[in-house]
Amino acid sequence: MEYDELMQQINFAFADAPAPADDNIVCHECEECFALRNDVRGRTPVELSDSWVERSFDQLPFFSDDAKRFYFPAFLRVAALKPDSLVTQFVLYSLSDGFRMQPIGGYSPQQKQAIRDFLEYIQPCVDENLQEYVVEAKAMWHSVG
Repeated sequence: MEYDELMQQINFAFADAPAPADDNIVCHECEECFALRNDVRGRTPVELSDSWVERSFDQLPFFSDDAKRFYFPAFLRVAALKPDSLVTQFVLYSLSDGFRMQPIGGYSPQQKQAIRDFLEYIQPCVDENLQEYVVEAKAMWHSVG
C-alpha cells in the first residue's frame, strides 16, 4: 500500500468521528491539558500542521477518548510520512497500550481496519527497537475485529 492510499483510507475511516465538545477535548484539568485544548479547539485534524504534531508527539494520552478518535488521523499522517520520528514512536506506544487507546470501545470497524492497515504499512519502515510495539499493537487491534 502506498502512503497516499493509506491516508485516503484513514481519512475516510475517521471522517465520521465527531469533533469533541470543548469541555471534552482533554482527559483532566491541568496546565498541560489546558494548553493542548487551546491548541486544537475548533480545528480539524487536517488543520493541525505536521510541525504542530511533531512538537506534540507525546500528547495523545492527554486527549479524551472522543478527541483521540477525532484527532488521531493527524498523528497517523505524520507517523506514516516520517517513520523514524518521535511521532511514530509514540503512536506505536499508544496503539500497543489498551489503556491509552481502548480499541474495544468507540472505534468503528472501518477505523479499526485503518489502524491495522497503518500498522502493516509502518512495520517494514521502523527500526528493530520499535518492532515489539508494532507486534503488540497488531495483536491488540486484530483481536478487536
